Amino acid sequence: MATTTQTLASQLSNLSNKLLIYYLAPIYVFGTLGNILNIIIFLRRNLRSSACSQYFICMSIAQIILFNAAAINRTIALLIGYDLSTTVSALCKLRIYFYLSSLGIMRQCLCLISIDRWIITTKSASIRKFSSLCNVRWLIIGSTLFWILYSIHTLIGYQLSPPRGCTNLADPSYSLFYAIQIIISASLTWIIMIVFSILTLRNVRSSRRIQIVTQNTGNTTVVLSNTPQSIHQRRREMQLIKLSLIQVISYILLCTIASAYPLYMFTTSSQKKSSNQTAIESFLTTVGLLLLYTYSAITFLIYTLASNTFRKELLLMCQQVFTYMTRLLF
Repeated sequence: MATTTQTLASQLSNLSNKLLIYYLAPIYVFGTLGNILNIIIFLRRNLRSSACSQYFICMSIAQIILFNAAAINRTIALLIGYDLSTTVSALCKLRIYFYLSSLGIMRQCLCLISIDRWIITTKSASIRKFSSLCNVRWLIIGSTLFWILYSIHTLIGYQLSPPRGCTNLADPSYSLFYAIQIIISASLTWIIMIVFSILTLRNVRSSRRIQIVTQNTGNTTVVLSNTPQSIHQRRREMQLIKLSLIQVISYILLCTIASAYPLYMFTTSSQKKSSNQTAIESFLTTVGLLLLYTYSAITFLIYTLASNTFRKELLLMCQQVFTYMTRLLF
């Protein structure tokens, strides 16, 4: 039995290491480059005027920070065989701080995107006014500052505790607080995204086009804005709605394990665990983080496959870069 347990623990450990080396490294490169391209595309003239594009830009920046705070550290540690964050207290705290703050900003952007899509599809003109570049920028600034300040608790609560390394389990009170706040933030993210996605779909089904209502002296007439510019604007907004809904589904499918796992770790931290159970938990931690990184990495692929507008802007950018390089070389 001991041999079987040891074999299972060894096999899961080897599998985790192989996943981190051969899967995480490509995901890190692809995700970083993909999110940089996301920022460039959404900053282009045809997209940057949309309030929703500002959220996509902010989320892409947060995902780049998330990769560099956590993914690159794990990859380098396995390649060189030594993890400085398990021996240097400052690196331990900073890695967790940037991980939690960037994850919080990413989730906040997902929620704000879902809310913004509901706002833009509602029939109420007074509500639609809230989806403006000015309001969006203030929301992004406020949300970013909140998570930067809120995540400071990790600089205090996380400690080096041999043999666990960099952990929040050294202080039971803090580990309880950390688990609860992770579950609350993850649950609120799911609830907000699902609720406002359903409301957005209902708005889209009830009215495919936003109607501009003007009042005449004797009666009410409904005027549909059918100018080429307004039609292009509506199509672009519908593409962004499609992207936001696909992102909600992708987030729920890929980020559930990473969101719920801290609560499980806290509730079972006082239990005496076998080597078999510890190995399984460690493997699930790796899988949960890899799925989270995968979600952050494939957003560029999601945008490219799901949105005609994004795809056209990407092709146009590639064409412009090719033309520029041709002129530069020849």
